[in-house]
Amino acid sequence: MDARTSSGYGNRSRGGIHSVLDVETALAAADIAARLRDRVAAGERICGPAASRVLTSAAQTPRFEGRIVPKTFAKKAVDFLAQDGFVLFDNPDAFLICAFKRDNALCEPDPGATAPRQYDCRPSCGNTVRTDTYARLLRERADEIDKPAAYAPAPIGKRLRTNADQLRSTADAHDAAAQSAEALA
Repeated sequence: MDARTSSGYGNRSRGGIHSVLDVETALAAADIAARLRDRVAAGERICGPAASRVLTSAAQTPRFEGRIVPKTFAKKAVDFLAQDGFVLFDNPDAFLICAFKRDNALCEPDPGATAPRQYDCRPSCGNTVRTDTYARLLRERADEIDKPAAYAPAPIGKRLRTNADQLRSTADAHDAAAQSAEALA
């Protein structure tokens, strides 16, 4: 492969694969907003420091419905992702949604970043929101952790049970604090 060929795919310039990634990221964020909008309309509750911002973002983000993406959409995707505090990122590993705003982010993003470091998501961040769905998934994960704890050696079993209890406690805190969209408006 010639170096000129590979530079269009993965170098640090904004051409090549980077514009494709921006488009895919923007489409994924629009999908997250649409799904959240639908779930909230169906009565799902949310809680977290960014709850009102997330609801506003979900209401204002256009829905992508599978049409063909023209070449000009890459610029629109970059502009959409540059809206600090408006773009939603789903983090199923942390059981959270992030309304990424660089100034609030505890994940320590690079200067000029348009997305959070999802591997370093922190529940106490000012950008986070948890939904009823994630509270349910926290409890399911706690149950999964509890099963092997009964058969594990004592120190490991204790650690697993402590982790499961923390997950249930987080879900209980969500249940106590969660509000409907109407209550947050």
